[in-house]
Amino acid sequence: MSKLAEYLNRHIVGNVFDRPSICEAYSTDRSILQMMPQAVAIPESVDDVRRLLRFVNQLAVRDLPTAVTVRGTGLDKTGASIGSGLIISTERLNKIEEIDTRGRLVRVQPGITLGELNFALYLQGFCLPIGCDPSTTIGGLIANCPTDSMLNRYGGIYRYVERAEIVLPSGDLIQLAPYRQYAIDAKIASNSAEGILYRKIEHILDEQADTILDRSMRPFDAVGYANITRVREGRTINLLPLMFASQGTLGVITDVILQIEPLPPEPKRLLASFHDLKSAQRFLNYACDLEPYQLDVYDLRILEATAQCGKKSDLFTRKLGKGMLILAGFDYRRFKSAKRLRQCLEALPDNVLRIEETPENTQKFHEISNILISYLNDSRSGERTPVLDDVFVPSVSFGNFLNGLKTLERTLDLELPLYGSFSTSCYTVRPDIDCTTPEGRHKLVDFLKSYSNLVDTCNGSITGNGPEGQVKALMMEKSLGVGERQLYAAIKESFDPNNIMNPHVKLGANPRKIASHLRMKERGGIITP
Repeated sequence: MSKLAEYLNRHIVGNVFDRPSICEAYSTDRSILQMMPQAVAIPESVDDVRRLLRFVNQLAVRDLPTAVTVRGTGLDKTGASIGSGLIISTERLNKIEEIDTRGRLVRVQPGITLGELNFALYLQGFCLPIGCDPSTTIGGLIANCPTDSMLNRYGGIYRYVERAEIVLPSGDLIQLAPYRQYAIDAKIASNSAEGILYRKIEHILDEQADTILDRSMRPFDAVGYANITRVREGRTINLLPLMFASQGTLGVITDVILQIEPLPPEPKRLLASFHDLKSAQRFLNYACDLEPYQLDVYDLRILEATAQCGKKSDLFTRKLGKGMLILAGFDYRRFKSAKRLRQCLEALPDNVLRIEETPENTQKFHEISNILISYLNDSRSGERTPVLDDVFVPSVSFGNFLNGLKTLERTLDLELPLYGSFSTSCYTVRPDIDCTTPEGRHKLVDFLKSYSNLVDTCNGSITGNGPEGQVKALMMEKSLGVGERQLYAAIKESFDPNNIMNPHVKLGANPRKIASHLRMKERGGIITP
């Protein structure tokens, strides 16, 4: 690989490294896997990305395949931002190219983080209202299309991407946006890479219309290329939806135009502590109908565990015991938010501890998110690893899901405190499993099987709030029908005929290969939600 790195360094402005110490830094993401890449490329421009992909594609044509994995800040929790071939990091493609406040648009490169973008927009009185980790890149948001905590109120990243520029695996650059049929016909008439791509997608849309229609009946499932159902809408065809939740398997996003929103009013929030789970569920259903921007739930054991580490909120003057903490927030105009908060307070049972946000305790409300980070990084309990985060469980099955978790705790001898968002039906448990030992890895496999079965029993989906990557793909492999597999394989082949882009993610997941890449040591750095 050293000769390849030397060759590529002569042909791009950025850098290509194959030194083991650098490759090791890119060998993990936030998942339970570790894969050492052969080289890491850090392009400085779109031309660099095109040259890298064109070169790797030419190698594949000569039967010398090298897998390409695109990586932002490495926050993926399913193993989709690590690979054993060439890593292309977008960390230098991180510029804000233009802000149009009048048109409420911003043009950015994919490597800029959500936090950096919102800081710049804040100075202009605007924001991108996405409730995700601020360290997540815009490219990563599109590639994973996660269900963020504010999706019910603001619509998520899918709503805000207007158009994008991508580099195909062949090295060709194309623009993705809605096009009328006459524009598509003009593209198809050409012999360019773009024309070939549109011809193939049009054929898929026509030949597999029934499979696509069946797929549209499962909106809460991001497995495969679920957004093929959104490609043809009315009289337009738009390939941009296919990039959402594609996890870098179809191309490299190099430029994005986003819609932005004016800064919302300061939120009004409420904390309520329940010991009776049925009362909690009735309140959650009531509060959800009021359309909050945030309706989060936390197992009280999370607060109890962090209190033992010294991270105790001053909002609670007495021991909370077992049960559930609910955080509801509204960010409408002042009087509307106050009215809805008052409705929530009136709906609470008399015996429920409730704390309303005031100017004096606002900072204490901000501490709740830090309590969660403290819990996930409790060194005395070992590493709380993302195994199957962000599962979808419909609100009608929430009670059954909680009861099933209790059974699972007894069966596997694990504590499984839950946290998540009731408004988006997105939940996470982080089992305290030491994956560095053979016993721990065996228990990890048992948890994967049992937990995915529980979610399925509750009519949920482990890919309902995010795509499968490598880890979740193991659990989803059997659930895909033959027609659906063929549909996704055809889409992949249309964009990437030589299968160089993240080939082990989604359809290419291999149980033995993944088992051999389970991490043998704890991951460094801060573990995030």
